[in-house]
Amino acid sequence: MRASFVLAAATLISSVYAGGFSSSCTSCRLGSSNTRYGCLCTNNAGKEIYNIVDLNECMVNLSGQLSPRAHGGFGASCQPDGQNDQYTPCWTCGGSTDKSCPDLNSFLSNQNGALVCDVMAVAYYNGRVHTVAKDSAEAFIVEDGKFVAVGTTKDILHTAASNDLVTFDLRGRFVMPGIHDAHVHLLSAGIAYLSGVSLAGDTTVENIAERLRDGQCMCAYQHAYQDWVVGNTFAIPEFDRSSLDRDFPDTPVIVQGGAGHSAYLNTAGLIKAGYDVQSEPDVPGAQFRRRPDGSLTGEMAELAMNKAMLAKGNPNLEHVKRAIKAAVHRLHRAGVTSCQEAGTNSVILDALRELDSSNSLRMDVAAHSVYAPEFLANERQSSLKALIERAPGLATQHVRTNFVKILLDGVPLPPVFSSAGLDEEGRVDRTKILVDDVVEAVQRFDERGLTVKIHATGHGSTRLALDAIEAARAGSDKHIKHEIAHCSGVHPDDLERFSTQNVTAELSPAIFFDHPVTAASNGAMNWDFAAFFKVRAQPITVGSDWGSRGDPCLLPTVHHVARRVGEWAVLGGSSSQTKEKAGAELVLEILTKNGATAVGLDEVSGSIEVGKRANFIMLDRDIVGDEQSVADFANVKVLKTWFEGELVWDAETD
Repeated sequence: MRASFVLAAATLISSVYAGGFSSSCTSCRLGSSNTRYGCLCTNNAGKEIYNIVDLNECMVNLSGQLSPRAHGGFGASCQPDGQNDQYTPCWTCGGSTDKSCPDLNSFLSNQNGALVCDVMAVAYYNGRVHTVAKDSAEAFIVEDGKFVAVGTTKDILHTAASNDLVTFDLRGRFVMPGIHDAHVHLLSAGIAYLSGVSLAGDTTVENIAERLRDGQCMCAYQHAYQDWVVGNTFAIPEFDRSSLDRDFPDTPVIVQGGAGHSAYLNTAGLIKAGYDVQSEPDVPGAQFRRRPDGSLTGEMAELAMNKAMLAKGNPNLEHVKRAIKAAVHRLHRAGVTSCQEAGTNSVILDALRELDSSNSLRMDVAAHSVYAPEFLANERQSSLKALIERAPGLATQHVRTNFVKILLDGVPLPPVFSSAGLDEEGRVDRTKILVDDVVEAVQRFDERGLTVKIHATGHGSTRLALDAIEAARAGSDKHIKHEIAHCSGVHPDDLERFSTQNVTAELSPAIFFDHPVTAASNGAMNWDFAAFFKVRAQPITVGSDWGSRGDPCLLPTVHHVARRVGEWAVLGGSSSQTKEKAGAELVLEILTKNGATAVGLDEVSGSIEVGKRANFIMLDRDIVGDEQSVADFANVKVLKTWFEGELVWDAETD
């Protein structure tokens, strides 16, 4: 525990710089914000500089003492950064060294003429804190966005009183680390709320035009895709473009369906996208629905969508940022503080970077740049290739960019049923494989140190994905942890390979874990968590695959998962707890610590421990320790969400 960290620093600094900066900097006064300062000091020419609110303009480190720029210096514990006019801040506060601040302004403030540590710490107490580490806790202290102490209420309150810290009463509520959603589509989800027309599941050819017209009027922001009218639904039985042509004779319309793997276009949309309406040729991996005369109905799936999605394009950068912020807000409501953006294109990455650079991104994002196919990114292959080349060098504080996404097959869902299976001889159904060069691509990215997330929903595609990873492992010493997304169709013979090949098993979409569609799939959709635990696959993660309107909260989707994995743990002898408690703890580890491990953030996130980012949430019930509520994921509610110590969601005020 970092005790007396504020007072120790205040004593150290004020004893050296009491009443001001140094003999050459004669005055120090509060700046306009009351948390910074102005200073009067001299430059190299001996000229006085008045009312400098940025200490970097006055001070410099050269010889181990904090001095005006004419002299330079910090303290014995600080290391110069080699620039001769800046410094690496590492003031010692109560024995703990801080190296996270880019400048002294974020570490020091002026109090009564003396520079002291900026007192921003908050002590949280009286909680039921599930740390996802070995020990439980009741309280913790957050400073500069990190946990600096974790312990009992008594100890934390003692430290808080000793250092005049602000305190926050958790009122006995259950607190846990923020959730990691392993599969989201930030742009499409945000756009669905701002600019998209969401059509009900009972949409038909008789009512689709009317619903699109009415929905357009309800959009907060229109024309996000220029002159295109854009909607989404699940499926439209017996669709024909004539159902749209009367109301939209000249306006291009596209309605996305099939969980993003199918689309419905009117005639104007087909023509604008460049399709030959009368005789568009079939191509491998594409599905076109046709009229009896061979012309297009306007319904299509998988690679057939490339032209349409490229023609529709993406919104402009400012609107993409607006949409991402809307999506992040929804994720905060679900207790999510870290996510994997599973379909990143150029404008999404640019938007994430700009948001983070302006301190407007309250989310850790692992951005997976799309390799193929084009319809996933609404971007041409040549541009996506360039994106992958430059992305690793574009990381920011909260945006990690060393990830690639490959969409290997379709989905085991109506109306397309485009998952790649295995034939009786165990051979992959290549007619449903969307990326022919997956083996070569994974090898190239592995050599570059990039993690590849491979979408695979069938026995055949999952086996091919594992083959590609195994081929990349041969002769390589990089040991990059690659990932298979969805894992809804894994042949029993391939389960062990997740462990032996060090592959992350990402199970999604979570909404289908227990769903009538899953029950009716005759085994085509099967997320067997216990089977992955049995073969010691590590890590196992969960994703919502959220990309449209709807609640992305993962907690209710894992209610039955907790019982299944808990039963496995108890029957297998790995736990002496009740199956509910054992299952709850395993599921919470999946939702937090495992997610951090999957994206390389396990040393800085995923649990409530000293030194890690202060990302945590408050729930309305104790789903681990309360006998009445244990493993009650179906009814639990997120009350508050904090990101790096900042309250970003509060059910009481939102």
